[in-house]
Amino acid sequence: MLTMKSFFRKRLPRQSPAKSGPLGHLWAEWSVVPGLVAAIVGVGLLGFGVWEPLERVMYTTLFKTRNVLQPARWNDQIVVIAIDEASLATYGDFPWSRDRYAALLDQLLAVQPAAIGFDILMSEATPDDVQLAESLLFSGNVVLAVGGDGLGNAIQVTPTLTEPAQGLMRLGHVKHVPDSDGISRQAFLYERWGEAFAPSLAISLLETYQQSLSGLSTAETLEIPTINQAFLITPEQFDQFHPSWINWPGLTRGASTSESRSPNGLQTLSFQDVMTATGDDDILTDLQNKIVLVGYTAVGVVGTTEDSLRTPFEPSIPTAGVYLHAALLDNLLGDRFLTRLSWQWSCGLIIILAFSSSLLVKPLALRGRLAYALGIMPFLFMAAYGGFVAGVWIPIVAPIGTSLLAVTAVQFTEQRERQALMDLFAINLSPEMADFIWQHKSELLNQGQIQAQELTATLLFSDIRGFTTLSERLPSDQLLQWLNRYFEVMTDCIMAHGGVVDKYIGDAIMAAFGAPIPRSGGDAVRQDAQAAIAAGLDMVTRLQSLNQEFTAAGLPTVKFGIGIHTGPLVGGTVGSRHRANYSLFGDTVNVAARLQDMTKQLVQEAPYPILLSEATREQVRDRYSVVPQGEIHLRGKSQVTTIYTLGPQQAD
Repeated sequence: MLTMKSFFRKRLPRQSPAKSGPLGHLWAEWSVVPGLVAAIVGVGLLGFGVWEPLERVMYTTLFKTRNVLQPARWNDQIVVIAIDEASLATYGDFPWSRDRYAALLDQLLAVQPAAIGFDILMSEATPDDVQLAESLLFSGNVVLAVGGDGLGNAIQVTPTLTEPAQGLMRLGHVKHVPDSDGISRQAFLYERWGEAFAPSLAISLLETYQQSLSGLSTAETLEIPTINQAFLITPEQFDQFHPSWINWPGLTRGASTSESRSPNGLQTLSFQDVMTATGDDDILTDLQNKIVLVGYTAVGVVGTTEDSLRTPFEPSIPTAGVYLHAALLDNLLGDRFLTRLSWQWSCGLIIILAFSSSLLVKPLALRGRLAYALGIMPFLFMAAYGGFVAGVWIPIVAPIGTSLLAVTAVQFTEQRERQALMDLFAINLSPEMADFIWQHKSELLNQGQIQAQELTATLLFSDIRGFTTLSERLPSDQLLQWLNRYFEVMTDCIMAHGGVVDKYIGDAIMAAFGAPIPRSGGDAVRQDAQAAIAAGLDMVTRLQSLNQEFTAAGLPTVKFGIGIHTGPLVGGTVGSRHRANYSLFGDTVNVAARLQDMTKQLVQEAPYPILLSEATREQVRDRYSVVPQGEIHLRGKSQVTTIYTLGPQQAD
């Protein structure tokens, strides 16, 4: 048997005085609570870093998506001379003697790159330092790498190189800390030491590049790129406490001169190809006025040294650290570092989406809410992608997660409210009627309470004849089973015709048609009265088959009477703060109960044990044939009223 206690278990809480009035009504009506809960949870998870691992995954996804839809182009002023497998095969295993680097500088001297940077640590003195120092002196545009031991100590370049070339070379740190998942997403351009700032390899190369181009005699005809001078004059904005988010242009693995290279790729030349080039070979002439980075890229070397990293494009394959400095130079030259949305703006976005999602899905049915939940994910991803292309990294997972939390909170809160509302009635009604009441809850509720309302409805009372005698003949367990089976069948009949069971009074049933929400329309009262008659007839028919079931089980059969009356009622909440129920009041209830009791006086030949009042008969006269059964004097009224029973033709 469907009951509101079994289907909806929580009682609607009473609103405190602080939430009464228009503000309290707005609070309840617009359901800000789900949005508030989702916002608090979303911001809390953001503050505790719960979203961050998934945001990092989306960071990688955004890069890969951009690489497919609109690939970025590496700055063509950057060239990597790679000490690759072929070079190692030609000149010997790692590490090389420094005369190899001296020979490279001598080879490049003729084509005059604007700046040359070595991503190779040279901290210990070697016999070949004299030759390399001489090449550094003649080149005048070389930057050597300063490393770190992981404990905060710098690994400086050996004095046997820096002292002979002092003033004609620069140093730049190559320190870098990848994220916990191994992917390099940010880097600091300066390392702060008290009041001093040590530039990175990329910054030192940028300064050398700018100085070299501005000093050329052909500067009038040479297109010198515009560089954001903030990178050079405000180091405090880019130190280890303010790292920059790297905007990786694309795949770092370039191609040697013997292979075709993607037009958007980073130009990468093999060390051995550069060394064997002669004269006016394009491989050399292309290096003029460019920034050249030299570093090991051979897989065997990269995989066994600390000079390796992972990028969004190669998250599982170690990549040479020289490409990190190439990416930094690319971002410096194009002023296109990523800007990550600040924590404050991220919180604002989460809060806006939490409340907007809860308000948008509130009027939607479950299917619409599922569609919203599925649609918000690609929508927010594409919005974040648009910002990403423009250089702004907008969080994706936190807004999506918060939106889904808001939808879930609305669904959960609404379900609890629905349960609470239905439990306040403590009556039986069909799923259709339950939906109808829920859709019209604003007409019924006031500040979380069922407001008293006047309505016109049709009451149906039924009662078992001789129940006291029957109850004495049956054991208690059989009695309850027998009675509940009777209630179940009769309640189904009432619900099938749109009625609601207000209460069970012992063996009696009190049902209403047109309550607790009166139906709209001029014929609503007439339709309710007709539905009550149809339910009564259905109850009589179903009782016949139910009695056959009882007889077969050895249980007593049932005889009952039904009284039906249409009139004004007052509906509202009654009870205490511990327990409250919805109930109907008024003289209409008393009349219907009295009519039911008078069915005991009907003659055996009466087709149906049903009595109608004059008011109900007026509403159904064009639908049902009735037979007068006399007049009664209603309590508290001076006039008498005629009562009716249904005619035999209704058996059809």
